[in-house]
Amino acid sequence: MDRRRGTKQWQLLAPFLVLLVVLAAGEVFAVAGDAARGARLFAGGQALANGGAACIACHGFAASGFGAAGGANFGPDLSGLYADFGDEGVAEVLAELAFPSMEPIYAERPLTEQEQADLGAFFAAVQPGPAVGSGTLLVMALVALGIFMGLIGLLGQRRLRAVRQPLVEQSRKQGGNQV
Repeated sequence: MDRRRGTKQWQLLAPFLVLLVVLAAGEVFAVAGDAARGARLFAGGQALANGGAACIACHGFAASGFGAAGGANFGPDLSGLYADFGDEGVAEVLAELAFPSMEPIYAERPLTEQEQADLGAFFAAVQPGPAVGSGTLLVMALVALGIFMGLIGLLGQRRLRAVRQPLVEQSRKQGGNQV
């Protein structure tokens, strides 16, 4: 009777053991990702193998020192992607890229397994930073424009004085008060 009970226990335990072995094998054979290469892929410093667009073309990334250039606003900021979705969620997103705006871009140019692993490692390695506002780049551009216009004004302030002064004097001699 003990023999039957032992066999029955093994029959119940066997599927869990098989599942454990399969999951462990999946972890062992998974492609290892390189966070540094993932950062280059994200920023466009290294081209994607199948010719897809770099992530930063559409997505912001406040963390990792991308600065205002990391403030693209077509797609969402991906700084907190790993914190929100974890390993499995990030892997699924990178494998499928099933978003309406991404499907036409990556349908014929999917990420390779290595690129998925590298980008996943990159997202896992960074800590989310404060979101880069979409207006940050605009503010910087307006400040630069103001400085540029100020310099042009200062440099051009005396430029036409030699031309304008004789015209003003000639107008006064003719009796006109208009300047």
